[in-house]
Amino acid sequence: MNKYKTAKTTKEFKKEYGGYTIIVPVGSIVENKTAQGFDDDYRFWKDWKEIVEKLTGYKNSTLAHDLTHIGLNIPAEYCAPYCKNN
Repeated sequence: MNKYKTAKTTKEFKKEYGGYTIIVPVGSIVENKTAQGFDDDYRFWKDWKEIVEKLTGYKNSTLAHDLTHIGLNIPAEYCAPYCKNN
């Protein structure tokens, strides 16, 4: 049974999405939480809110909506291994 886990990015990750160039900085938190539970094959960017607000100029934007409901999965090669959380 998988449990909730987090890790941090070890390399900057750049992604074009919705007309924006999103740059996920080194040290950003990713998590294995999905709509279906927990899956260690996923590394969804968790701490995106401040960066997205700076990109769009809005707290509640289409980009924020998409990251909330779809997420941005960071490839494993950009992340440290998951650590177990209590």
